[in-house]
Amino acid sequence: MLKSGFLIITLIILTGCEIVAKKQKKEEIKNMTEKNYTKVTGIGGIFFKCKNPEETKKWYNQNLGLITNEYGSLFEFRILEEKDKVGYLQWSPFSESTSYFEPSESSFMVNYRVDNLSKLADELKLNGVTILDTIESYEYGSFLHILDPENNKIELWEPIDSVFTSPESGKTSVETGIGGFMFKSENPAKLNTWYQENLGFKLDDYGSLFSFRNALNPDDLDYLRWSPMPENTDYLGSASQEYMINYRVQNIEELVKQLKDNNVTVLDTVENTDIGKFVHVLDNSGNKIELWEPDFK
Repeated sequence: MLKSGFLIITLIILTGCEIVAKKQKKEEIKNMTEKNYTKVTGIGGIFFKCKNPEETKKWYNQNLGLITNEYGSLFEFRILEEKDKVGYLQWSPFSESTSYFEPSESSFMVNYRVDNLSKLADELKLNGVTILDTIESYEYGSFLHILDPENNKIELWEPIDSVFTSPESGKTSVETGIGGFMFKSENPAKLNTWYQENLGFKLDDYGSLFSFRNALNPDDLDYLRWSPMPENTDYLGSASQEYMINYRVQNIEELVKQLKDNNVTVLDTVENTDIGKFVHVLDNSGNKIELWEPDFK
């Protein structure tokens, strides 16, 4: 009887300690998420594997007008809250043999712009998120790499955009941009929740929508759709395609004519919707891509 009572008391004490620990953890996280602290503020880069990065850059330059450099293309936009401040998104094709995406086996990696990397790193540690390295700082910002629950490697970047503004003047893609990134997921609903709880994503029925200002017309808003999709989706194209990128374009009908003249495979006809016009084509690697001429008027 005494032994049984001792076990009960021990369980009560352990349970109480666990409850206190959970409360302390919640309090720590609450203190981190104080006013004016945001986690992910936007997409800072989209990196993907391909057979021939140089040929891929050339194809996108010739057919979609991306201004390319040794790393890919740097898309320019304006910060939502400060329209005079310029931000950037790096688009980079990598060799299939790259080790940069390891330990993930995914064919893509996304870079997310964050507000306070040191504070976010502390919060991620408390949440048990797999952190792959330590924060490294460069003249253009600080970086950290983590894994999401589906073993996709993520790059977190607290940017210093001003470093790019002068040297890259006239060398960025401004007449086109990234309008969306869609990728296959084992469990989209579960993954959405993870990104919401750990990286502060604001969710809707399709994933998350990032807003910013147009590079050429700062009073106009642009959007980037982030969407995990079921593994059995046929929207991304072939069964082996893990992701699809949406590119914002101008004069989509004229662009389609030019693409056909260049013998680019156009998969469907231009569809007119309440948010703009869409069409799908194949790039030089046979990946399905989505072209979008936005219209929110």
